[in-house]
Amino acid sequence: MIRINYIRQVIHLFVFLILQIPLINKFILFDKAFGFFYLGFILFLPVGLNRNLTMIIGFLSGLVIDVFSNTPGIHAAATVLITFVKDYWYSFAIGEDEEPNLSWNDLKGWGSVKFLLPLITLHHTIIFVLENNGFTEFVILMNKILLSSAYTFITVFSLSLLLAPTERK
Repeated sequence: MIRINYIRQVIHLFVFLILQIPLINKFILFDKAFGFFYLGFILFLPVGLNRNLTMIIGFLSGLVIDVFSNTPGIHAAATVLITFVKDYWYSFAIGEDEEPNLSWNDLKGWGSVKFLLPLITLHHTIIFVLENNGFTEFVILMNKILLSSAYTFITVFSLSLLLAPTERK
């Protein structure tokens, strides 16, 4: 059975959204790389959490970002898909035989890359393809997707390193 501190999760969600909306939305690297910091909260929700609850959380957090970013449902659509795929991807990338845990101490470096990077890239692909109305200007679109994915991955990966509890011996 999964034990979840719901109050702590709600506080984390508000912190991620409060940091994303006024701060991270302004940090655009070279007019190409956009950081979507709030995605870290979605990706580090516990594996095995009720899928409906997870998708509602994803939808609401994406909708809040959409309201403040002036994007008509793009973030909500992308986060709902990510929350739907996340548990399946964890089973595929990390392995079903292991106990589901999304902390840095359990995933380590390569596990984090295998789990986070494809989901972040999928999220950014959805956002930028919908924003671009398709695959027109393909090179510019791919440049935006790859640079934004790298930027967001570095941000989320660094955050997971900072917030990971230290192992006690």
